[in-house]
Amino acid sequence: MQIAQIIVSVLFFAKTTLSAPVEVAAALSTKLSVKVSATFSKLVKIVRGGGTSEFIQAQHTTMKERTESVNIIFSDVDGTLVHYPDEVEDNQHGNKIVYLPPSSTGMRGIISSKSLELCQKLRRQERVKLVLVSGMRTSTLIKRLPYLPKADAYCSEAGGRIFFSVSNPDDDEVVVTPVPFDGASAEDLEPFGLREDEAWRLKMSTDGAGGDGYVGDAMDVYLGKQEDSCVVPLKSRQGPLWDFARDLEKKSFVIDYKGYSNCFRVNMQQQTKVSDKEFNALKSINVSDRRLATSVNLGCVDFYPRTSGKRNW
Repeated sequence: MQIAQIIVSVLFFAKTTLSAPVEVAAALSTKLSVKVSATFSKLVKIVRGGGTSEFIQAQHTTMKERTESVNIIFSDVDGTLVHYPDEVEDNQHGNKIVYLPPSSTGMRGIISSKSLELCQKLRRQERVKLVLVSGMRTSTLIKRLPYLPKADAYCSEAGGRIFFSVSNPDDDEVVVTPVPFDGASAEDLEPFGLREDEAWRLKMSTDGAGGDGYVGDAMDVYLGKQEDSCVVPLKSRQGPLWDFARDLEKKSFVIDYKGYSNCFRVNMQQQTKVSDKEFNALKSINVSDRRLATSVNLGCVDFYPRTSGKRNW
């Protein structure tokens, strides 16, 4: 079953300090049987130190005022679970800081053992499904998997790719081995496999991304579904998504598409021929007539099929 088809109660988190996700997870682990509306108002106080957030209140109005318990949590990764502080206090007893490998752009995040531990308690003790949704390229997800919280599903490229974790992988499946962290149980560190949602992959291909982005795909190579081969260059990719990318390229924008199969990114730091004004205008461009959607992630502008994107999760 595709995750997008599951009827669930979704709880939205505010992105605050490094400790905020830990506090939110702790609150969830003890209040999952409470009405969603009541839990939500308490979480507002926890996240904002007694204050309120217009963002959270706006999301609250969309939630059903019924006695529903939380069944599944969709969580962002960067800025929510993984952080990039200038200074790190990694000598906290019982809360070792785990360093992730650098991304393709050189960014290296951290995640606390306490965050990893509480995420697993939610899954193991409260039986809550955890889904990590990120705009990261799929090749970055591969490198990060052992360091991220073990989840029921992982979504990369702003939700364009879906991978389910498998407790008992087949002999020919690639296995992910979680790195140790403080508070981890033996179950938390058990290796697991991955399987892609092929139906969702086909949908993204037909909804505007085409199939050229999957040739030489890092995850396909990782899972052994195809041999390592040359990635199809942007000029040869077919589909509305790549047509638009080439249009931007003609306007002197530098397009970041390597490691992506159904998404591409425009990073301000990579631009050499466009002005700040031109780049900022890109953040609000309407691409719905091309069957595409866009969002700003980590200061970059991402483009993908309109049926993808975090807002659809």
